[in-house]
Amino acid sequence: MSTWDISASGVVAVLEDVNVPAEALGTSLEGLSDVLATAVGATQSAAISEAVQAYFEMEEGPRIAGMSGRIGAATSGVVNAATAYVEGDQQMAATHQRAAIEQVYPPDPTAYAAPGGHGYVQAY
Repeated sequence: MSTWDISASGVVAVLEDVNVPAEALGTSLEGLSDVLATAVGATQSAAISEAVQAYFEMEEGPRIAGMSGRIGAATSGVVNAATAYVEGDQQMAATHQRAAIEQVYPPDPTAYAAPGGHGYVQAY
């Protein structure tokens, strides 16, 4: 069976690497609207303007929104998975540490005494 070894700092580094081109994509897409408006205006044609607008509303707009949504969902998924992994590791470590401590310092057996009784230890 293989083992997992996820480094939180490694996950952060990968997300930072992904963030650079994702932000560049977002910036370039923001500027697309102005460039497109200028290009369509230069044609001085209502038909071309309507056709380009319809194309972006029906084809490219949903595609661009989908890219943005997938990038956001992927990064959120990575963060959530890494967080769950780290929290699980911490819980397992705490459980293991408690078990190790109980091997050296067993719990007080009188803590398990029946009401009115002396538990495992008889008082003499």
